[in-house]
Amino acid sequence: MVEASLADTAALTRAVSQVDVVVHLAARMTIGDTPADEFVDVNAGGTLRLLEAAVSQAKPVRRFVLASTDNVYRPGVPTTVPITELQPAVPGDYYGMSKVLAEQVVVNYHVLHGIEYTILRLGSVIAPDESIGLFRRDWVRTFLVAHAQAGRRSNLWPLFAACGDLAHLVDAATAGRDGNPAVDLAGPRGEPWAIHLTDVRDAVAGTELAIDHPHAANEVFNILGPRTTTTAEAAAVMRKLAGVDAVTVRLPVTLAFEVATAKARRLLGYRPRWDYEATLRTALASSGAPPTGDVPVGEA
Repeated sequence: MVEASLADTAALTRAVSQVDVVVHLAARMTIGDTPADEFVDVNAGGTLRLLEAAVSQAKPVRRFVLASTDNVYRPGVPTTVPITELQPAVPGDYYGMSKVLAEQVVVNYHVLHGIEYTILRLGSVIAPDESIGLFRRDWVRTFLVAHAQAGRRSNLWPLFAACGDLAHLVDAATAGRDGNPAVDLAGPRGEPWAIHLTDVRDAVAGTELAIDHPHAANEVFNILGPRTTTTAEAAAVMRKLAGVDAVTVRLPVTLAFEVATAKARRLLGYRPRWDYEATLRTALASSGAPPTGDVPVGEA
């Protein structure tokens, strides 16, 4: 174990000494009030320094695996559904921008030094215990308020630019409801919101394939869960498994974001197993709730 800052080139050089593969997961994800230049320096500049350390070894690192993000596809206004790796990387926020820069640095080091790379565009990675709070009133309110207040620092700012804070619609629809009900968000024509979640166990499986699979060399892959999750489905699952109340909230905008994993399935044999229901079952079983079925589900 070597603890080092991504700003410390000497420490990074020691950290990757005699290392065969680097899996670069470290990044600043939530920009908050951090200056944009500092945010980009950590994610793009830190990747450059780590690569420089990797290629400066007497025996250079064989492969460099970069954890990137589906934010490079501008989730607030996706141009295709589902989104493949052929979609241009045109991010809509500072985090996505910093990851596009990091990706380019990785590719350039392959050209300059011949180091193999694999870029993994991960999306909405959650641990099972995090699934319990998702799609509930408190989480939905926090989600909507945070994105509205972030303005153009939000990766979803195009959705909220014209309508501002939508939390009051959630408050109106859930007024008088006991507890923390599940919330199904519907767009202006009744279409459900959709989020493409990734159970951390699927993210790990995709990362393990990237480390050694010969077809992973010098490629970019979307690594996400089996399929997108609509808020309608999530609310129904929450009601079935956790016994919570559910309510539909109509909003003037729609979030519909789905990312294709066909390339990773075809070239790497990637088989994501954990949809939202399977992840929630794991969490409820771990919390001592009565078992409600087999875990995990089969491939969706």
